[in-house]
Amino acid sequence: MCELHETTTPAVGRRTLLRGAGGLLLGGGLVAATSSAAQAATSQNGWPAGSSSTVPLATLSVGAATFPAGVRRGDVHVVLGYVARRFDSEVEALVKGWCWGHSYRPISGSTTLSNHSSGTAIDLNAPRHPLGKSGTFTAAQRSRIRAILTSCNGVVRWGGDYSGRKDEMHFEINVRPGDARLAALAKRIGGSGGGTPTPAPIAWTTVKRGASGFRVTAIQHLLRARGQSLTVDGSFGPTTQGKVVAFQRSTGLSADGVVGPKTWSALVVTVKRGSTGQAVVAAQKLLTHRGYALTADGAFGAVTTSKTQAFQRARGLTADGVVGPRTWAKLTA
Repeated sequence: MCELHETTTPAVGRRTLLRGAGGLLLGGGLVAATSSAAQAATSQNGWPAGSSSTVPLATLSVGAATFPAGVRRGDVHVVLGYVARRFDSEVEALVKGWCWGHSYRPISGSTTLSNHSSGTAIDLNAPRHPLGKSGTFTAAQRSRIRAILTSCNGVVRWGGDYSGRKDEMHFEINVRPGDARLAALAKRIGGSGGGTPTPAPIAWTTVKRGASGFRVTAIQHLLRARGQSLTVDGSFGPTTQGKVVAFQRSTGLSADGVVGPKTWSALVVTVKRGSTGQAVVAAQKLLTHRGYALTADGAFGAVTTSKTQAFQRARGLTADGVVGPRTWAKLTA
């Protein structure tokens, strides 16, 4: 388990440290601190550390897991929540009771406060990836963890990369307070800066008469999926424009014949494993266009699921294998 989470009371000396008069106290194998010491202390990464009453914390729940005491509010919460969600969907499902957040304790065997003490670290599926043990993830899982870390641009560090004792359950903020990279990352992944991440707006590519190519092909298949009858030829001419207008009127949209954000949102169909039909054909053709070649047979099976997940990972999306609005928007970008 992580250095902050023992199943039994630790022996004297394993979790004790001396930080001067009025600092952390020695005794009974437990660590305590005065209010002034807690407010003045910093964790290993330079963030203000303290008890749950002094560190601004917010609840974090991902999948089946809720992180005890939560994690630090603001951009830290946004980023660590993003890491946990991607881990849950791309690496392995989080298990209830196996994930941890804030805890005011020193690093095991050290006099330095762990980054958990400032609410800037999380442990994921701790019993499965115990402290000090390497190789607890498969090669495929490690590759997915690397993808998550890469998308975080150095803002997050993984305990599996420690030069000394490994801590493969552990992910932490790797920049100091005020570092512009943290705020930039939180903004890019859609953070609100509060306790709860807010999804970023979906960016759609506008398509209109005169256009041709893969986007038009997808629109035509989606129009067919929505009950409009037309030939799929990849050319946005008067017939396709008329069908777009008819669809827009049927859904209460402005009937301008232009496939913009509102029309895309109404037109796309969420498809996943087991789905069939014209919307699946559209998704398959788009995946092939993006370099994930497969047969456009209109049946969303194992191969389409796998190709969808590969595309999603490459684009920093949740790799759930479901072609929903965000995946459609990336496919048609």
